[in-house]
Amino acid sequence: MQTKKSNIETEFMAIQEQLESYLYRLPANREDAKDLLQDTYIKIKQKVDTFQGKSSFKTWVFAIATNLAKDNQRVKNRWKLEVQDECKNASLSTPSYQQRIIGSFQNQTEQQFEIVEHINYCFTCIAKNLNLEQQIAIILKEIYHFKRKEIAKILDKTEGIIKHLLFDGRKELQVRYEKRCALINKEGVCCQCAELNDFLQDTLDSESKLRATGLSQTKDAETNLDIRFALINQINPLNSNAAELENTILQILREVIDDK
Repeated sequence: MQTKKSNIETEFMAIQEQLESYLYRLPANREDAKDLLQDTYIKIKQKVDTFQGKSSFKTWVFAIATNLAKDNQRVKNRWKLEVQDECKNASLSTPSYQQRIIGSFQNQTEQQFEIVEHINYCFTCIAKNLNLEQQIAIILKEIYHFKRKEIAKILDKTEGIIKHLLFDGRKELQVRYEKRCALINKEGVCCQCAELNDFLQDTLDSESKLRATGLSQTKDAETNLDIRFALINQINPLNSNAAELENTILQILREVIDDK
């Protein structure tokens, strides 16, 4: 069953917010996300007559958007695992960076640092350390809840390849989080969510907030990863309370690593 041109705008608007947040997660850049969203809309209007109904309209649109995104340089760029450390060190030594972070926090509707939102930021950084197809498959499955069959259509791969991408991607994430995250490993080198909380707020309540996430050194890596995804699913990185703060931190990060 084909989608009529007259219905395109209505059907596109129904998935637009979710699509834009997906397109933001790949390059970690708002301007790129907006451009890719617009390019996707233009492309589906041009190709609507080719839609045969062999997948859902949403899957078809995400496939078009993903193909466009894969040509974007910031989407293709991969980040070092230590990229957050570089951003932190630069921010500590650069007063203008600190003022930008504080200013974004003060502009929030609620003057509350949300550790969950920084966990989402952390995932954005670590996911860009995976290879691109692993990153895309993981995001589609764990955040946007596409089935393997649908991801295969989006990436134009067999279901078997998607199964391996998801399996390998999850294992890679577990290894990276185990190495870095002090929430799940006492030897972890990163505790920036707690450090930012204490830097931005007068109340030193990071310990109770960290406990509330459910992440723990006593849980296995698979369970902690599932908890992390459940937390991330609560966040739309474009319109959450701390969206501006996290976007500012990402802007600083890209400046530090010269991600152009």
